[in-house]
Amino acid sequence: MSASERILFIDDELSVRVAFARTLKRHGFDIDLAGNREEAITLAAQNTYAVIATDYRMPDADGLSLAGELQEIQPQAVFVLISGECDLNLAIQAVNEHGIAYLVTKPWVGDELRSVMARAIAGHQEKALQAQVQQSVVGHSRAYEQQKDRLQEALSRSELFLAEILLNALDLRSHETRAHCRRVATYSRMIAEAMKLQGAALQSIYQGALLHDVGKIGVPDSILLKPGALDPNEWEIMRQHPIMGAKLLEGFESLAGARELVIQHHERWDGTGYPVGLAGNGICIGARVFAVVDALEAMLSKRPYREPMSFAAAQKQIVVNGGTQFDPQVVEAFLRIPEKEWLDVRDQFVDDAPVTNGPGPTPRAA
Repeated sequence: MSASERILFIDDELSVRVAFARTLKRHGFDIDLAGNREEAITLAAQNTYAVIATDYRMPDADGLSLAGELQEIQPQAVFVLISGECDLNLAIQAVNEHGIAYLVTKPWVGDELRSVMARAIAGHQEKALQAQVQQSVVGHSRAYEQQKDRLQEALSRSELFLAEILLNALDLRSHETRAHCRRVATYSRMIAEAMKLQGAALQSIYQGALLHDVGKIGVPDSILLKPGALDPNEWEIMRQHPIMGAKLLEGFESLAGARELVIQHHERWDGTGYPVGLAGNGICIGARVFAVVDALEAMLSKRPYREPMSFAAAQKQIVVNGGTQFDPQVVEAFLRIPEKEWLDVRDQFVDDAPVTNGPGPTPRAA
């Protein structure tokens, strides 16, 4: 890690500071440690940090207030809250009111902590790049600014048009229907709104859910439409579709948040998912939301081998799997939404009957 990618960690307990540094230094991270507010302010005034991570409960300050002070000194740093009491209300307050990008629960899992810090550093680099771009246009004429805005708007439109093209490609292969994709996207937005997520985060979750299986464009029909069981090699290919989907969306800035959901949409809360085996809060919030709605959609849909479940039965299965397959806080948000709202979405986006000359193979879910 370069000097511009340093991490500052604040915690009043020496043993926690030592554990944090030991966990990350072996992966090449450059760490500075502070035991209280005064030390943190001093270090922030003397150094540039990519990431500032702070405990929530400390004798001389709480982490959210301290983050606010440090943001004045280090506006380009990415802030992480580390606490043993990361409930939903605290998470919403931290993200929406205090500019906290990530929350990590104590005691942390080493791989999860490393993953969060790596993503936070990447976020800092993006912020720094954006700041450089903004500085480079200072002093230019208003006409230039208007032209830049028009170009950016055109780029965003073209990237959203790309999303529609990819959705059409899925529809044409009869793997995912447009109605199915609209349903899961709308479901995802409903839960995200129940969790009080806002703005770009909400839009990214909707777009990511809409394009969740776009990588299956790259899966051969001999596997995707195979009527029988897949062999181990075929399953290995099938399980690459989140990575293929992320590659399709790579480089499109307006779809960056959607891309994160696409690559993680088969991860599980307990770490037994794929393609990486992420667990807990190491999975992006969009993918954690999508896991619940994807299961709901599957259970409410008719399959060749079974009739659709009732909503009550599907709801029960989601509750049973909270804490293993699903984020318990996402399950809580799901339960706050009345059954009628879910069924209204199914009535709004109804699958067209496929036009075929015979039964044909059934597209495979994975």
